[in-house]
Amino acid sequence: MLSYRSVFVTGAGGFVGRYLLPALREQLTPDARLVAPGRAADADVVLDLNDTAAVARLIDDLRPDLIVHLAAQSSVGASAGGAAETWRTNVAGTLNLAQAVATSVPTATVAFASSSEVYGAAFNAGPADEGTLPLPMSPYARTKRTGEELLADVLAPTNRLIVFRPGNHSGAGQDTRFVLPAFADQIAGIEAGKIPPVVKVGSLTAMRDFLDVRDVVDAYCAVLRQETSTLRETFNIGSGDVQPIGNLLDMLLAMARVPIRVEQDPARLRASDVPSARIDATKLRECISWRPRHELRDTVVMVLDDCRRRYRG
Repeated sequence: MLSYRSVFVTGAGGFVGRYLLPALREQLTPDARLVAPGRAADADVVLDLNDTAAVARLIDDLRPDLIVHLAAQSSVGASAGGAAETWRTNVAGTLNLAQAVATSVPTATVAFASSSEVYGAAFNAGPADEGTLPLPMSPYARTKRTGEELLADVLAPTNRLIVFRPGNHSGAGQDTRFVLPAFADQIAGIEAGKIPPVVKVGSLTAMRDFLDVRDVVDAYCAVLRQETSTLRETFNIGSGDVQPIGNLLDMLLAMARVPIRVEQDPARLRASDVPSARIDATKLRECISWRPRHELRDTVVMVLDDCRRRYRG
C-alpha cells in the first residue's frame, strides 16, 4: 500500500495518467485523497499549470504529501516543429509547480516523469545508466532535462525528488504521434477501407527499448512504496533489451487482415535519432526487483485492437 494521505497528479488525463490513476487508487488507503487537476471541464479541479497564482493557491489549499508530475508535451517529433510551445508547456508549468510545493509543502515527495530521451547522443557510447551524462538531442529531451535540474534547484532541500527516465512505452489509448500506434492506426485504417493499402514509415532500423505502459506504471508505484531517507533519486526504467523499430511493424503486418505495402516517408525521419538506445536499469531492479511483466507482442496486439475499435466507431 501507499502511505500518502493526499496525492496530486498532473497530466492525469493523458496517456500514462489514465493508467496511473487507477493504480494509485488501488494502492492508496480508503481515506487518502487523490486529486487530478486538468484543463478540461470534467477534471477534478480545472487548472492551467502556466497560471502561477492558481497553482500556488491550489497546492496551498490541498497540501499534498505526494505530487506526481506527468503533464507535458511528450512527442519528440512534435517538439521539433513546435519548440516554443514545448518549452512553455514543459518548463513554465514545472517551475510554477516547484515554487508552490517548496513554499507550501516543503516535505512532500515529488515524482517527475522525465524520459530516457535525455541521454540522447550519450547512447552512442553504449548503454546509459543514471550516472551517464545526458546529451539531449531534441527540444523535448532538452525540456525534460531542464525540468529535472529545475526541480532539483527550486524544490525545498527537504522535499524528496524522484526522477523517472523510462524508455519508449506504449499501450491502448496512445496517440498516433508515437511509433507503435502510428503503425497500428494505419493498418486498422487500411483494414477498414479508409486509406490506401500503404503504411508510411520513418526509420525501421533504429534500435529501441520498448515497454508496456502498465509495466512503467508498476515501476512508478513500486518506487513510491519504498521508504527511504534519500531526498534526490533518479531511476531508469527499461528492459535492457533493444530491437529495431521494424520488428514492431513486422508483428503488425503479420496480424493484418489484408495485404499491405510499406513505403518510407521522409517526413517521418528524425534528425535526432541515435542508432541504438539501450537503457541500463540495474538500479531499479536492485531497488524494487522490478521486471517487465508484459510481452511486447501482447502490447502490440492491445494497441492494434484499440485502433480497430476506433475505426469501427
